[in-house]
Amino acid sequence: MLSQVRGALKGVVAWIFVILLILAFAMFGVPEMRQFAGNAALTVGKESFSAQYVQNEFNRQIQSQRAQSGSAYTREDAIATGLHDQVVNSIATTSALSQFAGDMGLALPREILRDYIKDIEGFQNPATGEVDRLALEGVLARIGITVAEFERRIDEELMRNQILGALSAAGPAPDALVDAFLLRETENRRIAYLTITNEMAGVPAEPTPDDLQNYYQANQAAFTAPEYRTFDLLVLRSEDFRDDLEAPEEELRKIYEVNKPRLYDKPETRTLYQTTFDTETAAQAAVAALRQGKPFENIAIDSGYSLEAVTLADKQKRDIVEPAVAEAAFADGLEDGAILDPVESLFGWAVIQIAGITPPETKSFEEVRDEIESSYLETDTRRRLQDAIDEIEDERDTGADLAVAAEAIGRNVETFGPIDRFSFAPGGAIIDKVPGEALVEAFQLDEGDESEALNLAAADGYFFVTTREITPPALKPFDDVRDEVEQRWRKDEREKRISATVRAIRDAVEAGETLEEAADPYARAPIELTLNRRFENETISTAFNDQIFFAELNDLVSGPTPLGEAQIVAEIRDIVVRPNGTPAEQRDIYRQYLGYQLDRELLDAFVTTIRDDYGVKTNATQLDALFADSQ
Repeated sequence: MLSQVRGALKGVVAWIFVILLILAFAMFGVPEMRQFAGNAALTVGKESFSAQYVQNEFNRQIQSQRAQSGSAYTREDAIATGLHDQVVNSIATTSALSQFAGDMGLALPREILRDYIKDIEGFQNPATGEVDRLALEGVLARIGITVAEFERRIDEELMRNQILGALSAAGPAPDALVDAFLLRETENRRIAYLTITNEMAGVPAEPTPDDLQNYYQANQAAFTAPEYRTFDLLVLRSEDFRDDLEAPEEELRKIYEVNKPRLYDKPETRTLYQTTFDTETAAQAAVAALRQGKPFENIAIDSGYSLEAVTLADKQKRDIVEPAVAEAAFADGLEDGAILDPVESLFGWAVIQIAGITPPETKSFEEVRDEIESSYLETDTRRRLQDAIDEIEDERDTGADLAVAAEAIGRNVETFGPIDRFSFAPGGAIIDKVPGEALVEAFQLDEGDESEALNLAAADGYFFVTTREITPPALKPFDDVRDEVEQRWRKDEREKRISATVRAIRDAVEAGETLEEAADPYARAPIELTLNRRFENETISTAFNDQIFFAELNDLVSGPTPLGEAQIVAEIRDIVVRPNGTPAEQRDIYRQYLGYQLDRELLDAFVTTIRDDYGVKTNATQLDALFADSQ
């Protein structure tokens, strides 16, 4: 958090970020809320955190992301990027480290906290360089949080950073480690290799009837038909209930009028320059200077602020916290540029200039009619769909099956099957009319069972399933799969011949022949190639490259090629390392990078140990409900 504070509190955005940060504390609660441990979503050692506390911290992080990026960042975006998991982990780690600090009796001197807050640029008076206490208290008072609570949060964060900072060397890695890694990274290997294909592996054998029967018996799993199911399916989509719907004009206008103040009326906004003086005399003098042509920016600078710091942009009247200021700034008859008489406020005498006026705006009924009509018809459609579901359920309560219940609303069920759980019919044809979620449900029901109304994954309707027949897995008759058996037998036979050829070449080399001599009977010559650790092509895969670099000089390695059924045999003929070829500046960068990685691993190991010592327990049910997409 503190690194974000320091990075963000610069220039124009300083006050905006400070207010958002503190507002997050005020809106979403303080740590004492987590002591309500009766039904904790997260427990760390002696501390418990409610689901509400976790939600508050999650919301605070969303606001922080928005403030830093300056763009829309929704709850859905946060969940999709895993922010909720990061928040839970952050709370757990923060709590464990804080408890560790407490148990160790560690404490920060008051002076360190005071100096840190003093260095926050957004709270400084530029004229004096000191903390502007009135400004700090004024901002905190407006959002309902005490200075003490704000200081306590920063104190905890500083303490945790002190603990972690003590473990971080923040220096380059040792030369011995750098040398070892550079040796690894700059290593090249020269190999000679042969690609063993089916053509090199001898004459293929022809299977006898007994060969095929034996293969069939030994590999029954490959020739066993999967479980098949036959089921009735009724799908009710929202679009099917939209026909003939009409939206009465008078109803649409009524909806418009009801929602007009909330949705379609954009109230007047004003941009204000506002600064505060301790005395009325000083405020009157500032107003007089403004009316004589002195820019408000100069008035602000004289008071120790920038123009940005005293600007309230595009505010509605309700956004102005102090009633007296709001009434004065939004008085009738004011024009752009107007300079107001001093206004007595909670924090002194306010001097205000109107910097801009945006008049109110109202969207007409005609502009939003299509939007209202679409919403109206959607509501009516959902009502029709729900009525249909209720009618089906009522029919089934009387003992009617799904087909009969569907007829009561003028619909027909479709029967599908036999079909396996991957949408294939016997013979391999794809049945593509069954929604995936309906297929899953059909394979969860027992024979004769009926589902309730279940949501379609696209959230555009519901479905019902009745499982009529279950055909368990069964071994297919040999005569039905004879061609497939032969294909598999021939594939295995090719692989065995290729593997035998590889073995013969390896045996010849191990017996004293060169790789060239071992390859000669196959009318092939080895290919020489120099490669590094990241090399790969259509013959040498990443996995085979790893084998090459794990082997010793003059070793043989073998394995499959990335494509097809061929195999490769390679001999390690030279190992070349040139660490001295690394430029000094790159070596320094690499040394710093390795040092950083060592620090991170040490800190991660320490934090993991502390978390394990105090114990982190999560209530999966509460957290799943908290971050469900529907919220």
